[in-house]
Amino acid sequence: MVNLPNAYQEYIRISYLCTMRAIKQIEIKISKLSPGLISELDRYLDFLINKRVTNKPKRLKQDWAGALKDIEMSSIELQKKALDWRQK
Repeated sequence: MVNLPNAYQEYIRISYLCTMRAIKQIEIKISKLSPGLISELDRYLDFLINKRVTNKPKRLKQDWAGALKDIEMSSIELQKKALDWRQK
């Protein structure tokens, strides 16, 4: 067994107890729902799970680097031109 500091062990124990208490409260609430609402809750839980999965940060791609090397403009000139395009 891993030897953890007492304060951390107490934190883990309290977190576990709070989680178990919350789960028990949720189970009590679910037991009071009608079958139709349980089905709706199931769909909502799927939505929450998928929402969390799809919001993972994506790795930044820089495959565009060097794509404008043929343009004979400085970066400042290119920024000014882009600003002109946006203002039109």
